[in-house]
Amino acid sequence: MPLQLVNNRDVHIAQEWLVQLHRLIRESGPIGFDPFDIKAHPFLQGLQKRPLLRKTTTLLCDAFPEILRSMLQIRPSLNPKTPALFALGDLRLYELTKDTCHLDRARTYLKLLEDLARETPSGGLAWGYPFPLSGAGVALASHAPVTVVTAIAGSAFLRTAEITREERWLDTARKSMYFFLKDLPRIQCENERWCFAYALGDARRIHNANLLAVEYILRTALLTEEEDPAEELQPALQFSLEAQAEDGSWPYGARDSHEDFEPALMSLVDNHHSGFVLRSLHGIDLARPELAPELDALIRKGYRFYHQLFTPAGRPLEGQRRWPVDIHAAAEGILCPSVLSDRIRGTMNDALAIMRWTHEHMREPRSSAPWYRLYPVFSSRILYPRWSLAWMYRALAEYLYASRNNSPSLTQHYNLSRSSTV
Repeated sequence: MPLQLVNNRDVHIAQEWLVQLHRLIRESGPIGFDPFDIKAHPFLQGLQKRPLLRKTTTLLCDAFPEILRSMLQIRPSLNPKTPALFALGDLRLYELTKDTCHLDRARTYLKLLEDLARETPSGGLAWGYPFPLSGAGVALASHAPVTVVTAIAGSAFLRTAEITREERWLDTARKSMYFFLKDLPRIQCENERWCFAYALGDARRIHNANLLAVEYILRTALLTEEEDPAEELQPALQFSLEAQAEDGSWPYGARDSHEDFEPALMSLVDNHHSGFVLRSLHGIDLARPELAPELDALIRKGYRFYHQLFTPAGRPLEGQRRWPVDIHAAAEGILCPSVLSDRIRGTMNDALAIMRWTHEHMREPRSSAPWYRLYPVFSSRILYPRWSLAWMYRALAEYLYASRNNSPSLTQHYNLSRSSTV
């Protein structure tokens, strides 16, 4: 990886860790286990229906992740989010360094994503999880098109098209947009609002998925010069904006009393999904600032709440719950403040604190692999390609990019040499 390390400690930590993660990616590849593959097993599905058994089995799966997967004969799989996040990280590194090796790697991941895509009835393209998803009122087959997966995979194609102007990648991004506009159900809500469904065959109204779809459509339409979808999407955007609580937070989703969906999940305010919502709103505002003039104020209000989900030292929290500490929250805690750094002054200080804490407390010292979870008496140290490795790689790349943009004096340190490789 042609990246010369610098003397600035704040940047050096991210650079060094990113180089080490690149080595892990090269050695292990994108195939591996996932936190949710074991929960899809029929035996675990039955136990997960009762709260106490769910907590017990989750703890056991985190304590003995590989042993239990071996006993249940769960095989490693390729989650489309993994190469998509790797590609997004490498695209940021290309923008930072202008070294084409990063762009070449991103193209390799995009070709892998092309092989994983599913064609939809409209002729669009979509992606899903390589294992079934089930829960109260929800049952999705393996590889069923999912909004979040498709938006993240599509974003890798869209960003590559924005950088290279190559029609091949733009065409795939356009087809992903068709999935959202023509295939994905729109769930009607009160006051003439509606919400994009979480997936084909899933009628839940989930805010981070809804906003990811809105953001993706707006960004893609700008590049493809399609018919302006802004007015059409206004009710979906307003549905999620109106769900913001007085303290600045968003619940995971919305649920009516007659719906079977799990009440505790739909009302949950968690760490990493809060970051998802803020990043999507930021992207929507950049793409079409006239669509919601109040958006900047709502993002700032939301970030004030999000800031409280971390200790001053940078440790992620889930409300009042201190355990477990999840690596996804830590990675999002680096990524979200870095993305918002051009909008909100001082967010890079938050990203730095979270990166330092995670680097010290949730990293294998020898390999630098990010651990999955911390508990009071043990650490779940399994390396999940999607949940742990890919999100952290994406987050650190964004941190380095934002560090350069927000600290002009650091620009001179990005002196890259092809002889400095790993």
